[in-house]
Amino acid sequence: MSLYCYICGQPASSAEHAPAKCFFPKDNRSGILTTVGSCSTHNEETSKDDEYVRNIIAMTIGNNPVAHSVFLNNCIKSFNRSPKLLSATTKIRKRVFTQEKGKDELSSTYAFQIDRERVDLVMRKIAYATFFKKYNARWNRELAIGTEFLRNGTMEADEYGMLIQSAKKQLYIPSYEGTNHEIFKFAFLETESRDINEQILIMIFYEGFEVWAFAQPNTIGPKL
Repeated sequence: MSLYCYICGQPASSAEHAPAKCFFPKDNRSGILTTVGSCSTHNEETSKDDEYVRNIIAMTIGNNPVAHSVFLNNCIKSFNRSPKLLSATTKIRKRVFTQEKGKDELSSTYAFQIDRERVDLVMRKIAYATFFKKYNARWNRELAIGTEFLRNGTMEADEYGMLIQSAKKQLYIPSYEGTNHEIFKFAFLETESRDINEQILIMIFYEGFEVWAFAQPNTIGPKL
């Protein structure tokens, strides 16, 4: 573990797991990606955000059975323990119809309004920790977070979601890294720049929920 925080460079007082331990079932914590040095501000004080985002991802259609297990054994317990968390997660919702992969018929489910700032915060933390573990250096860029799996009010992908859809048709995706692909795997995509800070990071949770982290040019980071 580094002696310094992977975000701010201050002396580390604890270890940050990426993803957080709450993403892993208690009986399947082998291969937690990494622990990096962290100050208290960038670790303990964001644990509630980690739990909120874990619940959002585990509830999403299209993940593997591990996500279903996490939902039954972890998410429901967290909702029972914190009615405020349940309300914040599910209070505003709308019925939608979706077609699951490999099935012909449509099924009815609910879409929930989420706190996108909290989601992006946690994803940036995981991205910065992943970069730090791989390159032993802080990712010296601000990051924009994109995903096809979170939609706007009209159930369409946002600007970054559409960019991802377009990029997938053109980019070569290398083999994914990570020691427990059932829960988390990642791949760095090189750009035209030779600067490692200019890469794109793809992160996949529970073999279904995909998130991209885009390094923003002409910025200095890390910045949550």
